[in-house]
Amino acid sequence: MDIRSNNGFYIGDICYVLGDDVYDNFWGDQKDFADGAFEVPGRGFAFAVGSTAYGDGVYADDEGHEYPVDAGVIGLVPLELVEKTDGLDYGTVVRTPGRASLVCDGGVFSIDLPDGRTLRINTCDESDESDECSVYE
Repeated sequence: MDIRSNNGFYIGDICYVLGDDVYDNFWGDQKDFADGAFEVPGRGFAFAVGSTAYGDGVYADDEGHEYPVDAGVIGLVPLELVEKTDGLDYGTVVRTPGRASLVCDGGVFSIDLPDGRTLRINTCDESDESDECSVYE
């Protein structure tokens, strides 16, 4: 699923930016904190999230940005769904509107952005052959 935004996107652990209503009440209670892409009822926007290979830690993308992780996940959130703006400092903010996508495969995240870039975040050892993260688009 493409994730759309009129303002741009946050990339990082979604616990830092989503409010309790979306994070706990929707994603937790209704979706059991599952990996995937989810349309938030009544908000008109969706977000995508995937589990890291080894849970919490600090991971880097191929452009050198670091992503502290406290909930064991990395996600793609349109800025329209961000409620905790102080959490924006814990990820990357792309202020280009349009459509983006997140694919997670074996702990490796690939995020296609509307500015034409693709960010890659590898949360596992390059030699790790495990498939800790389901594949979805």
